[in-house]
Amino acid sequence: MIFSAIFKPTALFSLKESNSTNKGAKSLLLPSPYSIKMAILNQAITSGGELTKLEIKKSKEFEFIRDTKISFYISIGTNFCVSNSFIKIQEPVREGSGFKPTISFREYVYISDKIEIIFEVLSQQAKIYLQKYLYRINYFGKRGCFFQFIEYSDTPNEANVKTFNVQNGFAGILQEFDDFDEKATFDSVNNFSSTTNKRAKEIMVLPIKSVSSSKSFSHYKVF
Repeated sequence: MIFSAIFKPTALFSLKESNSTNKGAKSLLLPSPYSIKMAILNQAITSGGELTKLEIKKSKEFEFIRDTKISFYISIGTNFCVSNSFIKIQEPVREGSGFKPTISFREYVYISDKIEIIFEVLSQQAKIYLQKYLYRINYFGKRGCFFQFIEYSDTPNEANVKTFNVQNGFAGILQEFDDFDEKATFDSVNNFSSTTNKRAKEIMVLPIKSVSSSKSFSHYKVF
């Protein structure tokens, strides 16, 4: 069963690749499946009061979120403009306690058009559960990376951000996206838990090409 949720970016987007260091972090161009599922979990807890349900072993509500397959459709002609920035952050001191200021590299992405997030679920019940919270989400990635929910669609476009397969060849730009591991539990994705968080990783091909670039920005367009 497939449906989609359409979101319009209303601020610059930034979500560093999980393999990046804290001081040198390039940004993904789209929200990762992991970040989308965490946003749903956040809404289920904060607006739905479902923490108790999600915490239990083999929670069906958590499995609705974990087992969902996520893909994307981005419209032809959509522009992605990436600004290269150096910002001041705080990092822990090596000895003793406290923090010290340091400089870090960050990318911030302007996305000119809406994005369609496509969800493949196993049941009607899972669809209803996800749609109960998706429309409440107002940011993906870092706080302040705002998105406006537009609408749901039961007839989504065919995904054009696809898994990389070397045998099929590819045209576009490769990025590595995180997702929930197939055996993940609520405890393993809980930021306040000491349980090791194992993430599934998938290399995706984005159908975009470079238009122009300089030391301060890169401009891409969907073809």
